[in-house]
Amino acid sequence: MINPLLFGYAASTTGGAAAAAGEAARARSTAGSAKREVTNLEDRLDRLSLVCMAMWSLIQDKTKLTEDDLLERVKMIDLMDGVEDGKASRSIQKCHACNRVMAQRHRKCLYCGAEKLAQSAFDTI
Repeated sequence: MINPLLFGYAASTTGGAAAAAGEAARARSTAGSAKREVTNLEDRLDRLSLVCMAMWSLIQDKTKLTEDDLLERVKMIDLMDGVEDGKASRSIQKCHACNRVMAQRHRKCLYCGAEKLAQSAFDTI
């Protein structure tokens, strides 16, 4: 005779295993997407680094600026936000249309849809 309690347990664990397999498949897909995105960002960073190196080389060739000048300027810009952390922090910007704080990573105001005004060339990156 089959114990109904054990049969019910086996049926519930089978459904649980299928759900776990589905969760695992979704996790693998998400991990694959994240890996592709990281690879893309690494490639972009490499290209940006190459361009920066080329620009610095041209600037040195055309001016009397030195590595010390560059390092001094990097430190000065790093300290503009009050923290020497190796990062150029962007300042908080308010929407010109509704005067609400705009998200740094968005090009439009989340509240009214107004385009973010570029204050420097780096605001467009």
